[in-house]
Amino acid sequence: MRILTLFFSIVTLASFGRALAGFGGFLFGRGRIDYIVQGLALGFVCTLAAFWTWRRYLKEIDAAGKTDGQE
Repeated sequence: MRILTLFFSIVTLASFGRALAGFGGFLFGRGRIDYIVQGLALGFVCTLAAFWTWRRYLKEIDAAGKTDGQE
């Protein structure tokens, strides 16, 4: 679960970087709206997925701690 969270986090950074690249292109007169839209959309989706997987992982740790007698 931690590896999946790490993967989603890295893809989030890469996606937001793609959006910044599309936006930064406007400084040189070659901006790409599709890069911005794709980057933001995939970035937000992967952010939500990373939070979701991390939350599931924390619930698993909590459940494992309670079954071991640790509270």
